[in-house]
Amino acid sequence: MKKIINLLLISFIAAGLTACWSEDIPEAGAARHQVTDLTATPGDEEVLLSWSLPEGWNPTDFIVYYTDADSETVTLRTGGEMNCTVGGLVNDTQYTFYVQAVYGKLVSNYVAAVGRPATTRFPVTDLTVDAGDSFVSLAWTKPATTVLSYTLSYYNEDTPDNVEQQTLDKDATSVTLDKLINDKNYYFSLTANYEKGASEPATAKAMPTLAIPYILDRDKAAKNQPITFSFNTEDYPTATDVKWTFPGDVVKEGTVVKYGLGTVGTQTVKLNATIDGNARSWTLEVEIREYVIYSTDWAQDGSNYNGFKGTCPVFSPDGKTVYIITFNKVSALYAFDVVTGNEKWRYLPTSKSGSYNMLTVNPVTGDIYYGTTSAGQFYAITPEGELKWIFSEAGSMKSAAPAVNANGTVVYICDALGKAFAIDAASGQKKWQFSAGDAGRGLLVNGSELLIGTQTDAFFVNIETGEQIAKVTLGCEMSDITGFAVNSDKTLAYFGGRNGYIGAVNIKTHEAIKSLVVEKDNPNLLYEPVVAPNGSVFAGSKNGSVYNVKGDLSAVNWEYVHTGSSLANAFNYSHPCVDSENRFYITSGQTSNTTYIFDASGNVVDSWTYESGDNNQKQMGGNNYLDGVIYSAFIGGSSKNGVFVGKYVGGERASSWSTHGGDICGSCCVK
Repeated sequence: MKKIINLLLISFIAAGLTACWSEDIPEAGAARHQVTDLTATPGDEEVLLSWSLPEGWNPTDFIVYYTDADSETVTLRTGGEMNCTVGGLVNDTQYTFYVQAVYGKLVSNYVAAVGRPATTRFPVTDLTVDAGDSFVSLAWTKPATTVLSYTLSYYNEDTPDNVEQQTLDKDATSVTLDKLINDKNYYFSLTANYEKGASEPATAKAMPTLAIPYILDRDKAAKNQPITFSFNTEDYPTATDVKWTFPGDVVKEGTVVKYGLGTVGTQTVKLNATIDGNARSWTLEVEIREYVIYSTDWAQDGSNYNGFKGTCPVFSPDGKTVYIITFNKVSALYAFDVVTGNEKWRYLPTSKSGSYNMLTVNPVTGDIYYGTTSAGQFYAITPEGELKWIFSEAGSMKSAAPAVNANGTVVYICDALGKAFAIDAASGQKKWQFSAGDAGRGLLVNGSELLIGTQTDAFFVNIETGEQIAKVTLGCEMSDITGFAVNSDKTLAYFGGRNGYIGAVNIKTHEAIKSLVVEKDNPNLLYEPVVAPNGSVFAGSKNGSVYNVKGDLSAVNWEYVHTGSSLANAFNYSHPCVDSENRFYITSGQTSNTTYIFDASGNVVDSWTYESGDNNQKQMGGNNYLDGVIYSAFIGGSSKNGVFVGKYVGGERASSWSTHGGDICGSCCVK
């Protein structure tokens, strides 16, 4: 719709549009003063428009028009009043209102203002319930002073069609319902009533009982993620024949059982027990979602997407939070709760820059560290998502993952120019600086020494003074930001190499060991090796192959070739994982983004694809693995944000060393 008044007014007349009046609109002629100071004040399903005119201008009327939710133009006159309340609007919808002054048969130009009506029927947001013997008590806070009353509705699980209803006084903030049936779930809905109608309902569920007969370690989980169901033997000590019946009539016996449910949505579990010779039963409900975490909500700035590249998810010291950082122009840090799957907080740096730097968490303080590229900033963020300090002496941090010493007091970094720094973890002040001469490709704290890997050399540096202890020429070139993985006796630090190599350096004797060429026909970069509990070493290659080699790098145990239309970039920045049963987890960086689980012999145990057929979602952000959940980060692109997803697959994280840190925090410290 063109905002040219003569054409617009003619179109109104020609189309015979439905409006609030039916008079002919006068045509524009000589210039007449338009309205000034037009404001649009939003209300509930309405917007109040008001305006003024300079002294000496006396219109005979005003025309107001706008486009409604059905794309029809609504027009009205105000009878000369310089305000108008436009009702019948849809809340949370943006409207543009146009006002013209009428001077007899002439009209002024239009003036426009934007308004978005919003509800003032605020719902109850803190409804809590407490249950006891034959009663349930509900409590809440009054959501607004304009509440006229409340409507409480509830029903018993056995009689969902028999809904009881009560009207409660506007000043009520609690209610107790008695004479309820024990051991039955009751479902409650509380709405606040206003002049314009009822709010959205607040809902709750409770079971009146002598004592809650069961305890769940979680009432929300992902598909197949085990929930621990425990019978309350303390309050029911004489209970026998305890049985849990899951969907599909799956029966588990015992006072404590673990079970994962494979269907998404609200799932019902029946609990049966014999108490003092009487058969008793209860109904439980649990919520099952597809993934532990699934998000595509990432900040952007001057770009049409954001995602993950060169980074890797890491965990808080208690394993309850997983962190990830975006790479494209906005290096924002995100924290997710691993139980609920919800985003806990996000940190958006004021300096807009991307990041190819892996996250590292301080295993003692829980602070999170990462660096940016073009801005060359290195951040320390608290576990609550607040900035602790910024270190600004480094260059681009498209480089090795940071490392933290064993007691959490010092952070070590190496930038893309080869400048290595020791930074006081509490203050962010530089302790010392060392020149490695080339971009850092891996850092490792080992006792009193810091190992710095560059493209062709490894430096051993005193962690207290920054003085060089030894320099080792590597047997092959390190791949960029590949990191080190350490064997079980803490003597060898493995790394991925260029031109089809896997290399290692002896961190006890300061010697490079003979590298192994695993690719001869189509050599490429190998990234992020990981050591299995049996001592073998896994790695993925950019050319599309997965390798398992002997721990002494004497031979290849097996190779698997990823299939697809293109093998280029198949396993770059893949950050694979390994579990306690020597199973290997890795995701393709190609359009198929297939995640594989291999057993120790190279057989594919399982595989799956996220966002099947979506060419934007390629893994370049790595995997991490904890409590049977594999966390994966995808790059996105072409107007579509990347995906961060946690999928329950079972198994147990291996205690052996991954390339990113050896512990769940990615601290890069041998302990």
